[in-house]
Amino acid sequence: MGLKLMDLKPDSTVLEIGFGNGRLISKMAPRLDTGKIVGIDISKEMLAEAEKKNRMLISTGRVELYEASVGNIPSEDEYFDKIFTANTIYFWPDPASAIQEIRRTLKIGGKAYCAFRPENELKNNSVIKSNLTIFKNLFSKESIQIFLEEAGFENVIVHEQIGKPYSNLIAVGTK
Repeated sequence: MGLKLMDLKPDSTVLEIGFGNGRLISKMAPRLDTGKIVGIDISKEMLAEAEKKNRMLISTGRVELYEASVGNIPSEDEYFDKIFTANTIYFWPDPASAIQEIRRTLKIGGKAYCAFRPENELKNNSVIKSNLTIFKNLFSKESIQIFLEEAGFENVIVHEQIGKPYSNLIAVGTK
């Protein structure tokens, strides 16, 4: 769903926040000719796994992976055309400053994509219920839209894919 929504162009410069095992990066990179994908993740283990999975793409210079957090993106201002994150917002220590860091690194006219599961569905999960200090940033479809608009994003749209046990939501906003 995210890959389709991003509609990558051959020269897109993309940041993925929280790339995990690097699966999406391996799907994005072949769509780029002169573009680049940068990925950041706070986990050394995921960095190692994603580097292994994307070794060839890294060797071409089209993919760069870093151990870094959303609160301190290793990039100059207005560098990325598109910034994508999936299921990471729950864990951000300070969502308001993190979203400003995303805005800082996004080009004017660029788009941010935040994939997440809706709050009402997650709150029923026993693991999440017993770990609300970790899963502290839960959003509804409406509250993510307000959050992004208040952060300065325009034309915010929340795309929804209904599913069981969880639906998938991707909020898209333009800088």
